[in-house]
Amino acid sequence: MNSRINTGVDRSSASNRELRRFAIVAPNFFPRVCGIGDHSLRLGAELQRRLHSVDLFSREPATTHPEAPELRVHGVKGSLPMAIAQNIASAIAEMRPTDVILQYTSQMWDTWRFGSPALPFLAARARQAGARVTLIAHEPFVPWYRRPDLFLGALLQRAQFAALIKSTDSVFVTTETRRPHVEPYCRALNLAPPGVSRVGANALPLERAVRSDGRVSGQSGPRLGIFSTAGVGKRFDVVLDAFARVTRELPSAELVLIGDLGPSESPAVKEVHHALSRHPARERIRLTGRLSLAEIAAEIAALDVYLFPMNTGANTRSCTLPVALGSGLPVVAVLGSETDVGLFRDGENVVFARELSGASFADATLRLVRDPSLLVRVADGARRLYDDHLTWKRIADALLAEI
Repeated sequence: MNSRINTGVDRSSASNRELRRFAIVAPNFFPRVCGIGDHSLRLGAELQRRLHSVDLFSREPATTHPEAPELRVHGVKGSLPMAIAQNIASAIAEMRPTDVILQYTSQMWDTWRFGSPALPFLAARARQAGARVTLIAHEPFVPWYRRPDLFLGALLQRAQFAALIKSTDSVFVTTETRRPHVEPYCRALNLAPPGVSRVGANALPLERAVRSDGRVSGQSGPRLGIFSTAGVGKRFDVVLDAFARVTRELPSAELVLIGDLGPSESPAVKEVHHALSRHPARERIRLTGRLSLAEIAAEIAALDVYLFPMNTGANTRSCTLPVALGSGLPVVAVLGSETDVGLFRDGENVVFARELSGASFADATLRLVRDPSLLVRVADGARRLYDDHLTWKRIADALLAEI
Protein backbone atom coordinates (compact mmCIF):
# COMPACT_ATOMS: atom_id res chain seq x y z
CA MET A 1 0.00 0.00 0.00
CA ASN A 2 1.29 3.44 -0.89
CA SER A 3 0.70 6.85 0.62
CA ARG A 4 -1.52 9.07 -1.48
CA ILE A 5 0.24 12.26 -0.34
CA ASN A 6 3.05 13.99 -2.20
CA THR A 7 5.73 14.83 0.37
CA GLY A 8 8.44 16.04 -2.03
CA VAL A 9 9.74 19.61 -2.05
CA ASP A 10 7.62 21.92 -4.22
CA ARG A 11 10.32 24.10 -5.77
CA SER A 12 8.20 25.15 -8.75
CA SER A 13 5.50 26.83 -6.66
CA ALA A 14 8.08 28.40 -4.34
CA SER A 15 9.88 30.01 -7.28
CA ASN A 16 6.79 32.07 -8.09
CA ARG A 17 5.93 33.16 -4.55
CA GLU A 18 7.48 35.13 -1.76
CA LEU A 19 8.94 32.80 0.83
CA ARG A 20 7.55 33.49 4.29
CA ARG A 21 8.40 32.69 7.90
CA PHE A 22 5.46 31.04 9.69
CA ALA A 23 4.94 30.57 13.40
CA ILE A 24 2.13 28.11 14.15
CA VAL A 25 0.68 28.18 17.68
CA ALA A 26 -1.12 24.98 18.74
CA PRO A 27 -2.99 23.96 21.91
CA ASN A 28 -0.93 20.75 22.20
CA PHE A 29 1.62 18.84 20.18
CA PHE A 30 3.39 15.51 20.11
CA PRO A 31 3.73 13.51 22.36
CA ARG A 32 0.30 14.69 23.52
CA VAL A 33 -2.49 13.18 21.40
CA CYS A 34 -4.34 16.13 19.89
CA GLY A 35 -6.27 16.49 16.64
CA ILE A 36 -5.33 20.16 16.32
CA GLY A 37 -1.72 19.24 17.02
CA ASP A 38 -1.89 16.77 14.13
CA HIS A 39 -3.46 19.47 11.96
CA SER A 40 -0.56 21.78 12.85
CA LEU A 41 1.92 19.02 12.01
CA ARG A 42 0.53 18.41 8.52
CA LEU A 43 -0.06 22.07 7.69
CA GLY A 44 3.46 22.97 8.84
CA ALA A 45 4.98 20.13 6.83
CA GLU A 46 3.07 21.23 3.71
CA LEU A 47 4.25 24.84 4.12
CA GLN A 48 7.82 23.59 4.52
CA ARG A 49 7.41 21.47 1.39
CA ARG A 50 6.86 24.78 -0.40
CA LEU A 51 10.14 26.04 1.09
CA HIS A 52 8.54 28.40 3.61
CA SER A 53 10.16 28.54 7.04
CA VAL A 54 7.98 27.08 9.81
CA ASP A 55 8.31 26.99 13.60
CA LEU A 56 5.64 25.40 15.78
CA PHE A 57 4.93 26.57 19.34
CA SER A 58 2.93 24.83 22.05
CA ARG A 59 3.05 24.24 25.77
CA GLU A 60 5.33 21.62 27.23
CA PRO A 61 5.63 18.74 26.59
CA ALA A 62 6.11 19.35 22.88
CA THR A 63 8.86 17.88 20.76
CA THR A 64 9.74 16.88 17.21
CA HIS A 65 7.23 14.56 15.59
CA PRO A 66 8.70 11.40 14.03
CA GLU A 67 6.60 11.90 10.88
CA ALA A 68 8.01 15.39 10.28
CA PRO A 69 11.46 15.54 11.90
CA GLU A 70 12.38 18.64 9.90
CA LEU A 71 9.59 20.69 11.52
CA ARG A 72 11.04 22.86 14.30
CA VAL A 73 9.01 22.48 17.49
CA HIS A 74 9.23 24.67 20.59
CA GLY A 75 7.68 23.52 23.86
CA VAL A 76 7.29 26.49 26.21
CA LYS A 77 6.99 26.52 29.96
CA GLY A 78 3.98 27.76 31.88
CA SER A 79 1.33 26.33 34.17
CA LEU A 80 -1.31 28.95 33.35
CA PRO A 81 -2.59 30.11 29.92
CA MET A 82 -1.31 33.65 30.38
CA ALA A 83 2.19 32.47 31.26
CA ILE A 84 2.25 30.19 28.19
CA ALA A 85 1.05 33.03 25.97
CA GLN A 86 3.68 35.42 27.35
CA ASN A 87 6.47 32.92 26.73
CA ILE A 88 5.29 32.22 23.19
CA ALA A 89 4.91 35.95 22.51
CA SER A 90 8.51 36.54 23.60
CA ALA A 91 9.75 33.72 21.37
CA ILE A 92 7.78 35.06 18.41
CA ALA A 93 9.13 38.59 18.94
CA GLU A 94 12.66 37.16 18.80
CA MET A 95 11.89 35.00 15.75
CA ARG A 96 10.20 37.86 13.86
CA PRO A 97 7.97 35.74 11.57
CA THR A 98 6.07 37.22 8.67
CA ASP A 99 2.96 35.20 9.66
CA VAL A 100 1.51 33.77 12.85
CA ILE A 101 -1.21 31.11 12.59
CA LEU A 102 -3.22 30.68 15.80
CA GLN A 103 -4.88 27.27 16.04
CA TYR A 104 -7.64 28.37 18.40
CA THR A 105 -10.02 26.69 20.78
CA SER A 106 -11.76 28.72 23.46
CA GLN A 107 -10.42 26.54 26.27
CA MET A 108 -6.91 25.80 25.01
CA TRP A 109 -4.11 25.31 27.53
CA ASP A 110 -6.68 24.16 30.09
CA THR A 111 -8.46 27.49 30.31
CA TRP A 112 -11.52 27.08 32.50
CA ARG A 113 -15.00 27.71 31.13
CA PHE A 114 -14.76 31.45 31.68
CA GLY A 115 -11.94 31.83 29.17
CA SER A 116 -8.73 33.83 29.41
CA PRO A 117 -7.14 36.97 27.92
CA ALA A 118 -4.12 34.84 26.93
CA LEU A 119 -4.88 34.44 23.21
CA PRO A 120 -6.02 38.05 22.59
CA PHE A 121 -2.80 39.14 24.32
CA LEU A 122 -0.70 36.80 22.17
CA ALA A 123 -2.33 37.97 18.94
CA ALA A 124 -1.79 41.63 19.83
CA ARG A 125 1.87 41.02 20.69
CA ALA A 126 2.41 39.14 17.43
CA ARG A 127 1.05 42.05 15.42
CA GLN A 128 3.23 44.46 17.39
CA ALA A 129 6.18 42.30 16.32
CA GLY A 130 5.19 42.93 12.69
CA ALA A 131 3.54 39.60 11.90
CA ARG A 132 0.34 39.04 10.01
CA VAL A 133 -1.97 37.07 12.32
CA THR A 134 -4.27 34.37 10.93
CA LEU A 135 -6.85 32.78 13.21
CA ILE A 136 -8.12 29.26 12.51
CA ALA A 137 -11.05 28.83 14.90
CA HIS A 138 -11.49 25.11 15.52
CA GLU A 139 -13.82 25.65 18.50
CA PRO A 140 -14.71 29.36 18.76
CA PHE A 141 -16.96 29.16 21.83
CA VAL A 142 -19.32 26.82 23.63
CA PRO A 143 -23.09 26.89 22.98
CA TRP A 144 -25.48 28.87 25.16
CA TYR A 145 -26.77 27.13 28.28
CA ARG A 146 -29.53 28.04 30.71
CA ARG A 147 -27.52 27.27 33.85
CA PRO A 148 -26.21 30.64 35.16
CA ASP A 149 -22.51 29.73 35.41
CA LEU A 150 -22.51 28.05 31.99
CA PHE A 151 -24.39 30.98 30.47
CA LEU A 152 -21.79 33.35 31.90
CA GLY A 153 -18.99 31.15 30.57
CA ALA A 154 -20.51 31.17 27.07
CA LEU A 155 -20.86 34.95 27.24
CA LEU A 156 -17.27 35.49 28.36
CA GLN A 157 -15.93 33.13 25.71
CA ARG A 158 -17.67 35.19 23.06
CA ALA A 159 -16.18 38.36 24.48
CA GLN A 160 -12.76 36.67 24.43
CA PHE A 161 -13.30 35.64 20.82
CA ALA A 162 -14.27 39.19 19.81
CA ALA A 163 -11.15 40.57 21.51
CA LEU A 164 -9.04 38.01 19.68
CA ILE A 165 -10.53 38.83 16.28
CA LYS A 166 -9.75 42.50 16.87
CA SER A 167 -6.04 41.63 16.78
CA THR A 168 -6.11 39.33 13.73
CA ASP A 169 -5.87 39.95 10.02
CA SER A 170 -7.74 36.90 8.72
CA VAL A 171 -10.24 34.52 10.29
CA PHE A 172 -11.05 30.97 9.22
CA VAL A 173 -13.44 28.31 10.48
CA THR A 174 -13.23 24.62 9.65
CA THR A 175 -16.74 24.00 8.28
CA GLU A 176 -19.15 25.97 6.12
CA THR A 177 -21.79 25.52 8.80
CA ARG A 178 -19.78 27.60 11.29
CA ARG A 179 -19.44 30.65 9.10
CA PRO A 180 -22.79 32.19 10.13
CA HIS A 181 -21.77 31.94 13.80
CA VAL A 182 -18.50 33.81 13.30
CA GLU A 183 -19.40 36.23 10.51
CA PRO A 184 -21.17 38.78 12.79
CA TYR A 185 -17.97 39.20 14.83
CA CYS A 186 -15.94 39.84 11.67
CA ARG A 187 -18.51 42.29 10.35
CA ALA A 188 -18.64 44.20 13.63
CA LEU A 189 -14.84 44.57 13.60
CA ASN A 190 -14.61 45.47 9.89
CA LEU A 191 -12.89 42.24 8.90
CA ALA A 192 -13.57 40.20 5.78
CA PRO A 193 -16.04 37.33 6.27
CA PRO A 194 -14.42 34.19 7.66
CA GLY A 195 -12.91 31.79 5.19
CA VAL A 196 -13.11 28.01 5.45
CA SER A 197 -9.93 26.09 6.16
CA ARG A 198 -10.88 22.43 6.21
CA VAL A 199 -9.10 19.83 8.29
CA GLY A 200 -7.15 17.17 6.43
CA ALA A 201 -5.99 13.70 7.39
CA ASN A 202 -3.72 13.29 10.39
CA ALA A 203 -2.56 9.86 9.15
CA LEU A 204 -1.59 10.01 5.48
CA PRO A 205 -4.05 7.76 3.59
CA LEU A 206 -2.96 4.56 1.92
CA GLU A 207 -4.39 2.93 -1.18
CA ARG A 208 -6.62 -0.08 -0.43
CA ALA A 209 -6.13 -3.44 -2.14
CA VAL A 210 -9.69 -4.20 -3.23
CA ARG A 211 -11.39 -6.92 -5.21
CA SER A 212 -13.87 -6.34 -8.01
CA ASP A 213 -16.72 -6.37 -5.48
CA GLY A 214 -15.22 -3.41 -3.62
CA ARG A 215 -14.12 -5.44 -0.60
CA VAL A 216 -10.56 -5.69 0.70
CA SER A 217 -8.93 -8.81 -0.72
CA GLY A 218 -8.28 -11.82 1.50
CA GLN A 219 -10.99 -11.24 4.10
CA SER A 220 -13.67 -13.80 4.86
CA GLY A 221 -16.16 -11.28 6.23
CA PRO A 222 -16.60 -7.52 6.10
CA ARG A 223 -14.24 -5.64 8.37
CA LEU A 224 -15.74 -2.55 9.97
CA GLY A 225 -13.79 0.06 11.87
CA ILE A 226 -13.71 3.34 13.73
CA PHE A 227 -10.74 5.58 14.53
CA SER A 228 -11.57 7.82 17.47
CA THR A 229 -11.02 8.54 21.11
CA ALA A 230 -13.96 8.00 23.44
CA GLY A 231 -15.50 11.32 24.39
CA VAL A 232 -18.38 13.73 24.13
CA GLY A 233 -20.32 13.33 20.89
CA LYS A 234 -18.44 10.18 19.82
CA ARG A 235 -21.06 7.47 19.96
CA PHE A 236 -19.25 4.19 20.53
CA ASP A 237 -22.55 2.79 21.80
CA VAL A 238 -23.96 3.22 18.28
CA VAL A 239 -21.01 1.36 16.75
CA LEU A 240 -21.19 -1.54 19.20
CA ASP A 241 -24.95 -1.90 18.81
CA ALA A 242 -24.64 -1.73 15.02
CA PHE A 243 -21.96 -4.42 15.03
CA ALA A 244 -24.09 -6.73 17.20
CA ARG A 245 -26.86 -6.40 14.62
CA VAL A 246 -24.51 -6.91 11.66
CA THR A 247 -23.04 -10.12 13.11
CA ARG A 248 -26.51 -11.65 13.47
CA GLU A 249 -26.66 -11.70 9.68
CA LEU A 250 -22.94 -11.82 8.88
CA PRO A 251 -21.27 -13.87 11.66
CA SER A 252 -17.81 -13.56 10.07
CA ALA A 253 -17.83 -9.74 10.29
CA GLU A 254 -15.07 -8.05 12.27
CA LEU A 255 -14.89 -4.73 14.13
CA VAL A 256 -11.64 -2.85 14.74
CA LEU A 257 -11.45 0.02 17.25
CA ILE A 258 -8.38 1.88 15.99
CA GLY A 259 -6.11 4.02 18.13
CA ASP A 260 -6.03 5.12 21.73
CA LEU A 261 -9.48 5.42 23.28
CA GLY A 262 -8.18 7.86 25.88
CA PRO A 263 -7.11 7.82 29.55
CA SER A 264 -8.11 4.57 31.26
CA GLU A 265 -9.63 6.49 34.17
CA SER A 266 -11.95 8.44 31.85
CA PRO A 267 -15.66 7.59 32.45
CA ALA A 268 -16.22 7.41 28.68
CA VAL A 269 -13.36 4.91 28.25
CA LYS A 270 -14.59 2.83 31.18
CA GLU A 271 -18.05 2.77 29.62
CA VAL A 272 -16.66 1.47 26.31
CA HIS A 273 -14.70 -1.30 28.04
CA HIS A 274 -17.75 -2.28 30.10
CA ALA A 275 -19.87 -2.50 26.94
CA LEU A 276 -17.16 -4.58 25.22
CA SER A 277 -17.07 -7.08 28.09
CA ARG A 278 -20.80 -7.73 27.61
CA HIS A 279 -20.93 -7.59 23.81
CA PRO A 280 -22.42 -10.70 22.15
CA ALA A 281 -19.68 -10.68 19.46
CA ARG A 282 -16.79 -9.54 21.62
CA GLU A 283 -14.50 -12.24 20.18
CA ARG A 284 -14.89 -10.50 16.77
CA ILE A 285 -13.81 -7.09 18.13
CA ARG A 286 -10.19 -5.96 18.20
CA LEU A 287 -8.75 -2.92 19.98
CA THR A 288 -5.44 -1.80 18.54
CA GLY A 289 -4.42 0.53 21.35
CA ARG A 290 -2.19 3.50 20.63
CA LEU A 291 -0.52 3.39 17.21
CA SER A 292 1.72 5.61 15.14
CA LEU A 293 -0.03 7.61 12.42
CA ALA A 294 1.46 5.32 9.77
CA GLU A 295 0.10 2.26 11.57
CA ILE A 296 -3.32 3.91 11.84
CA ALA A 297 -3.35 4.53 8.08
CA ALA A 298 -2.55 0.86 7.45
CA GLU A 299 -5.36 -0.32 9.75
CA ILE A 300 -7.87 1.96 8.03
CA ALA A 301 -6.79 0.83 4.56
CA ALA A 302 -7.56 -2.78 5.60
CA LEU A 303 -11.24 -2.00 6.37
CA ASP A 304 -14.30 -2.54 4.19
CA VAL A 305 -16.55 0.07 5.83
CA TYR A 306 -15.67 3.01 8.07
CA LEU A 307 -18.13 4.06 10.78
CA PHE A 308 -18.25 7.72 11.77
CA PRO A 309 -20.76 8.04 14.64
CA MET A 310 -20.29 11.74 15.43
CA ASN A 311 -23.43 13.49 16.63
CA THR A 312 -22.51 16.50 14.46
CA GLY A 313 -22.56 14.33 11.32
CA ALA A 314 -20.02 13.95 8.51
CA ASN A 315 -17.97 17.15 8.52
CA THR A 316 -14.66 18.77 7.54
CA ARG A 317 -13.40 19.52 11.06
CA SER A 318 -12.39 15.92 11.74
CA CYS A 319 -8.79 14.83 11.12
CA THR A 320 -9.83 11.16 11.19
CA LEU A 321 -12.58 11.08 8.57
CA PRO A 322 -10.27 12.26 5.74
CA VAL A 323 -8.02 9.24 6.32
CA ALA A 324 -10.89 6.96 5.37
CA LEU A 325 -12.01 9.14 2.48
CA GLY A 326 -8.46 9.36 1.11
CA SER A 327 -8.14 5.59 1.25
CA GLY A 328 -11.27 5.25 -0.88
CA LEU A 329 -13.16 3.69 2.01
CA PRO A 330 -16.98 3.79 2.12
CA VAL A 331 -18.16 5.76 5.15
CA VAL A 332 -21.38 5.47 7.14
CA ALA A 333 -22.33 8.65 9.01
CA VAL A 334 -25.35 10.84 9.64
CA LEU A 335 -26.43 14.10 8.08
CA GLY A 336 -25.82 16.35 11.08
CA SER A 337 -25.62 19.97 12.18
CA GLU A 338 -22.07 20.43 10.83
CA THR A 339 -22.43 18.50 7.58
CA ASP A 340 -21.63 20.54 4.49
CA VAL A 341 -24.28 19.30 2.08
CA GLY A 342 -22.31 20.81 -0.80
CA LEU A 343 -19.57 18.26 -0.18
CA PHE A 344 -21.17 15.16 1.34
CA ARG A 345 -23.76 13.45 -0.85
CA ASP A 346 -25.66 10.34 0.16
CA GLY A 347 -24.94 7.36 -2.06
CA GLU A 348 -22.19 9.24 -3.91
CA ASN A 349 -19.33 9.73 -1.46
CA VAL A 350 -20.91 8.71 1.85
CA VAL A 351 -23.88 6.70 3.05
CA PHE A 352 -26.11 8.50 5.53
CA ALA A 353 -27.81 6.41 8.18
CA ARG A 354 -31.38 7.51 8.91
CA GLU A 355 -30.44 8.47 12.46
CA LEU A 356 -27.64 8.10 14.98
CA SER A 357 -28.63 4.65 16.22
CA GLY A 358 -27.23 1.14 16.08
CA ALA A 359 -30.15 -0.08 14.00
CA SER A 360 -29.71 2.65 11.38
CA PHE A 361 -25.94 2.22 11.18
CA ALA A 362 -26.38 -1.55 10.83
CA ASP A 363 -28.93 -1.10 8.03
CA ALA A 364 -26.61 1.28 6.14
CA THR A 365 -23.62 -1.03 6.59
CA LEU A 366 -25.50 -4.10 5.39
CA ARG A 367 -26.81 -2.18 2.40
CA LEU A 368 -23.23 -1.33 1.44
CA VAL A 369 -21.67 -4.77 1.83
CA ARG A 370 -24.55 -6.48 0.01
CA ASP A 371 -24.42 -4.15 -2.99
CA PRO A 372 -20.97 -4.22 -4.66
CA SER A 373 -21.93 -1.50 -7.14
CA LEU A 374 -22.90 0.84 -4.29
CA LEU A 375 -19.74 -0.06 -2.37
CA VAL A 376 -17.53 0.74 -5.36
CA ARG A 377 -19.43 3.93 -6.25
CA VAL A 378 -19.23 5.36 -2.73
CA ALA A 379 -15.56 4.39 -2.41
CA ASP A 380 -14.70 6.16 -5.67
CA GLY A 381 -16.72 9.20 -4.59
CA ALA A 382 -14.95 9.29 -1.23
CA ARG A 383 -11.58 9.36 -2.96
CA ARG A 384 -12.68 12.17 -5.28
CA LEU A 385 -14.00 14.19 -2.33
CA TYR A 386 -10.64 13.83 -0.63
CA ASP A 387 -8.61 14.67 -3.74
CA ASP A 388 -10.73 17.72 -4.56
CA HIS A 389 -11.04 19.25 -1.09
CA LEU A 390 -9.13 17.54 1.71
CA THR A 391 -5.53 16.96 0.67
CA TRP A 392 -3.05 19.14 2.52
CA LYS A 393 -2.02 20.67 -0.80
CA ARG A 394 -5.61 21.81 -1.41
CA ILE A 395 -5.95 23.06 2.17
CA ALA A 396 -2.69 25.02 2.02
CA ASP A 397 -3.56 26.43 -1.41
CA ALA A 398 -6.87 27.77 -0.07
CA LEU A 399 -5.27 29.21 3.05
CA LEU A 400 -2.37 30.91 1.29
CA ALA A 401 -4.70 32.39 -1.33
CA GLU A 402 -6.45 34.40 1.38
CA ILE A 403 -3.65 35.49 3.70
